[in-house]
Amino acid sequence: MFDPASTLPWAVPVLLILPMATFVLALSSVRTRRSASATAMFGTVVTLLLTLLVGWGLAKRSTPFEAAYHYFTMSVAFNGPANFQTFGIDLILRADHLTVAALVAIEVCFIGAIAWHQVMGRSEPGAARFHAVLTALLFACVGVLLSRDLAALFGFWAIGGALTYMLLAHRWGLDAAASRSRVALALPFLTDLCLLCGIAWLYARYGTQNLNTLLPILHTNPGWTVRSLVVASVLLFLGVAGRLALWPFTAWITQTTITAPPAASAIAQSAWSVLAIVLLYRVMPIFVASNQQTLQALLAVCAVAAVVAPLLGLIGNEPRRVIALAGSGVAAIAAAVVISGFRNQSTTFAVAGVACVLAMAPARAAAWFAISSIANAMRTDDLADMGDAWRRMRASSTALLASTIVLGLAATGALTFGVTSRSKLGIALGEAALLIALAALRLFVATAFGPLRRRRAFEPDRVREVAPGARSSPYWLALAGAAFLIASLIAGWLNFLDGQKHPAPAVAAVAVWAAAAIIGFAVCALVYARAKDGALRASAVAGAWLGRGVSAIFAVVDRFLVAPTTGIARLLGDWIPEGDGALGRFATASGQLALASARAPALPLLIVLAVVLAVAVALFAPGVAR
Repeated sequence: MFDPASTLPWAVPVLLILPMATFVLALSSVRTRRSASATAMFGTVVTLLLTLLVGWGLAKRSTPFEAAYHYFTMSVAFNGPANFQTFGIDLILRADHLTVAALVAIEVCFIGAIAWHQVMGRSEPGAARFHAVLTALLFACVGVLLSRDLAALFGFWAIGGALTYMLLAHRWGLDAAASRSRVALALPFLTDLCLLCGIAWLYARYGTQNLNTLLPILHTNPGWTVRSLVVASVLLFLGVAGRLALWPFTAWITQTTITAPPAASAIAQSAWSVLAIVLLYRVMPIFVASNQQTLQALLAVCAVAAVVAPLLGLIGNEPRRVIALAGSGVAAIAAAVVISGFRNQSTTFAVAGVACVLAMAPARAAAWFAISSIANAMRTDDLADMGDAWRRMRASSTALLASTIVLGLAATGALTFGVTSRSKLGIALGEAALLIALAALRLFVATAFGPLRRRRAFEPDRVREVAPGARSSPYWLALAGAAFLIASLIAGWLNFLDGQKHPAPAVAAVAVWAAAAIIGFAVCALVYARAKDGALRASAVAGAWLGRGVSAIFAVVDRFLVAPTTGIARLLGDWIPEGDGALGRFATASGQLALASARAPALPLLIVLAVVLAVAVALFAPGVAR
């Protein structure tokens, strides 16, 4: 009889090799737009099928499959502890149920993005380059999820970060795209640097970066301290928070919402949210080993981010920015649930935060594509200028409604399993869930109903539904998000993800947390039904005030930080040549003085020096002058 587990020794390495092979094929032989998209779609679909094969092989295994491949070893010392005598990186591929589920969620988003881009991205430049970078990013995602060695994981992480910047800066012919993409380069680079520093700090203290050997010796390795674990935990959390786009690290996705291709933005947000939450879940034992004060502080940070991000989504009328901020709020709730589960020694509930992001990622991409289709058809990125999409673009509006509902309810399962409604954390996260639902649904209400007014060079009667290929992708992504959402409410799904036993959720708990989102939906529908124009004007005014405040803050930073720094740099740029000249003149003068001294009589110089030394001793030595 065929044993599915027998396929794991070759299927897991091929799972990493296949996206890279697709990238090489796309880079070396594909030139036209259709062939590039077909190659990327073929490689992604085959990767998804191989992922399902790996999941089938792991279905009846209680332990994960692990394969180790030696990369390199370098001798760095000849004495001292054995851990620090050699530095090596091993490619440790570890496949478990959580890895398979995360890969499926990412690959579904990739397939939906490629299918939508085939139709709606025809005018984008560099189709071969775009799809080749997509396949390379899929390779990096697979490497991050399979890696057990932190050094190898960061290697794939850094490759994915560089490729993400290339995707977000794909419209290289536009000045706005070039300027805004700098934020997508600089801000995640700083957080990725924090992640690298955290990994380096752990290696400096423990001499290993393999999680299999690192986690058991956190409290037994000679020289360990709580302070060192706190530093490592904070650095790792900053690295994860940057890619998870928690507030205030949301700028790298909100600044490129208009200038980047929609497929690139959707992939960047969906894939990185899954990668970051899985990494947070896997390094949480390091956080737990530090102290309770650190966990409490990180929980407070996540709770604040969960409330502030969707609250900012209610300000301003740029629709894709609203989706980015609502997704950031869901990610913050998921991170809070993961940290809370480990903090309370309830690791069985921590995986509910990961399941929350698995449901959010496809729904986020679906909402992004649906609103992009509507904005392109109506030729505006302002909600105040949109309307009547329910009659003119029924399919896109329905997909937007479904995806926003899933996005608003995505945190229900995580809150049901991981948080009690009577705690302070539960109250804060419940408010965040209500704001997320309110911010998400206002996109549908603002675009689907109300008049679509005539503007300069725009005729409302020319608004038509998008082509069938682009119409179906948001539907399938919303359906995938709904499937992950329903699964997140089932204890058996959590059992499958982490291999532990979870009690069935109480119906009352599910009703309480679902009611928070439903109240947000109801409030949004009521407000926009009674005064849509007034609500949009209020959000526009608030957005203008927020923009002025941000501009004022940046002006202060530029006045007191950037300007002095650049001024010092400019002065140093002038001083360096002058200093070189002065140093040269001093060296010449010193040489001439030395030559003159060599020619002078030695005895008179010695007498003068002796007299000067005696006077100095008489004046400054204690008791001599007396």
